[in-house]
Amino acid sequence: MADVTAIIASPRKGGNCAAIVNMMVDVLTAEGKTVDVYRLNDIEGKGCQACYACKKAGKCVRKDGFTPVLESIAQSGSLILATPDYFGQACAQYRLLEDRMYGYVGMDAEGNFTANIPAGKKVAVVVTSGSGAGADNIVNGIKGVMGGFLKCDVVGEINYKEGPSGPAAENAEAMAEAEALAKKL
Repeated sequence: MADVTAIIASPRKGGNCAAIVNMMVDVLTAEGKTVDVYRLNDIEGKGCQACYACKKAGKCVRKDGFTPVLESIAQSGSLILATPDYFGQACAQYRLLEDRMYGYVGMDAEGNFTANIPAGKKVAVVVTSGSGAGADNIVNGIKGVMGGFLKCDVVGEINYKEGPSGPAAENAEAMAEAEALAKKL
């Protein structure tokens, strides 16, 4: 089991999501933490099939390329979730994973949502965009799912708008922000 699970949803291998997550991973490994890094675009799998078998099992029962990702998310103590802003929404790769995390949502006898993964898992949210037009909504949406439904502790976010700032990898402020956020995990 890794200490941290890092998810890069962007299909771009050298883009802003990857640059920020890679800096965070460097900081975490320098601190002696183990990190599982998953590039969602490299994974073969389908979205949630609404079979509801997860409600009995407490996790998604489908077996495909997302199975080890979901297992790592459940077992690690912290998560980094990174997605680009596409048309004001998280990219399709991220949405596919988030829908599959539905298996971690349960309900108690009073109808309140419960989490089928350990509560209090630390989460860092990274959203990158060209202009930032929809990025704030994406950040808040991810924080809502992770904090509200899965009872995680969202320790911070990076909302990087490339625009005039240039690529994140070349932006000292963005890399310093990534370093500081990693230290919270």
